[in-house]
Amino acid sequence: MYKIPDKYFFRLHHIRPRFKNDVEEVLLYVATSISEMDSLPKKEFKENLNKVLFKFKKNLTSKKKTIDNWRTEISALFGFIQETKNESKPGTMAIRLAENQYLDEFFNYFLYSFQYPGGHIKSSNIIKQIESGIKFKPCPFILQLLKEGQKLTGKAFSITADELTQCAFYDLRVTRDGRKASDVAQMILQHRKNKIEYDYKYDQLKTTSGTFPSKGDICRYAGDILDYMVLANLLQHKGTGYYYYLNSESSDAIDCHLKNSNWFSDYDKFYLKHDIQPSTISKYEDNWFNYVNSFSGLEEFSPKLDTKEAEGITQLIQEYYKRLKGGMKVPTKIIGDYGESLILAHEYLRTQDKSKRQHLINKIPTPLGVGYDIQSIEVESKKRYIEVKTTKSRKAIMNNKFKLTPNEWDTAETIGKNYFIYYLVVNKSKKMIFIINDPVSQYNKGNIKIDKNLVVEFTKEAGQWQKLIEIKH
Repeated sequence: MYKIPDKYFFRLHHIRPRFKNDVEEVLLYVATSISEMDSLPKKEFKENLNKVLFKFKKNLTSKKKTIDNWRTEISALFGFIQETKNESKPGTMAIRLAENQYLDEFFNYFLYSFQYPGGHIKSSNIIKQIESGIKFKPCPFILQLLKEGQKLTGKAFSITADELTQCAFYDLRVTRDGRKASDVAQMILQHRKNKIEYDYKYDQLKTTSGTFPSKGDICRYAGDILDYMVLANLLQHKGTGYYYYLNSESSDAIDCHLKNSNWFSDYDKFYLKHDIQPSTISKYEDNWFNYVNSFSGLEEFSPKLDTKEAEGITQLIQEYYKRLKGGMKVPTKIIGDYGESLILAHEYLRTQDKSKRQHLINKIPTPLGVGYDIQSIEVESKKRYIEVKTTKSRKAIMNNKFKLTPNEWDTAETIGKNYFIYYLVVNKSKKMIFIINDPVSQYNKGNIKIDKNLVVEFTKEAGQWQKLIEIKH
């Protein structure tokens, strides 16, 4: 049996959302709702947000305390709200998720700033971590640990939440003293070789009744981080009890995390000090949420086509450019945005046997600001102008909201029946498009609702679902 010596044992923790099984759907719904809100006095902002949370699924029958807990958990852990002394406003984290609807991108940004200590926990717990000397960023450590394991074994290396908890997460020699990931990987391999099990009976965790927490209770915090890394597409998991290993398709994002030297340093001045008061630490709460929301423009976190998809789409478009434009090479701007590239290929495949006008199918450069992403064709002589909205998640989520810009709505009004919105939903198992033709007409029929911020909420009558046509590998 192995257990961390008591003098090195410190149980890291963070807020655990009580909607974890629904986390992707909840975050998308709440981010979209928060992004619509104006900067308001704190009390009024909370009241308005509570009204939004009550509308989610079965929350109508929930008690106010439950909704208050939801709001606190979302804002504290995921940084959806930024505050000044008197007001609250939507944070960059919420706005970006609402506009892009890329959940893997969102979780990458979340993990990029996540650290212990951080403002996601109460001031009293921040003080305990400071007094214990903890300075730990779990995401880059875990990625490095898996890389070091690969070096040692010469093959893909995986870990369990059990191993991460007992060999790193709750061990001050790692979280305080900086024990190397290579040493931890070596320890895990040694334990496996010698068939060593882990002892969970830590005196520090004993309750007043003399009982100890269960294994699941102790491992759940490390397990949360591993699960968030799966949602970020940094890791994959398999097997009974979940073995987590690196996702080789996300090498750019992994490297970005490994090179991340950012650290929220406002607490650093309190290390080695005594009698730190919670009121002193709480003064830095707004700074923490400003820090969490300060990161943007990291291309490594934007969803990308996998290698086969990218090659297939490039070859497909190259074929038409060669055939229809005298051998011209594909402009590099054609392949880029994740959702738009998938829809571009869909349009080529949709019309490939029915039209000789495919040279008119093109992505429109963003700086032109024409109010749509792709110019395509009908099988007849008409053109089709397509605005692409994409939601990307690991699981199938039922979301029927997206945001338009004033320019996109104006263009929809101008173009009318030739304007289409392709709402592309991508998850682990399939890719589907909900196609809305002439959204202004659908609005007039009551099939879609649009609020003052141009957030569109559609019903099933507004269009039809179709399977994305994909290139056969």
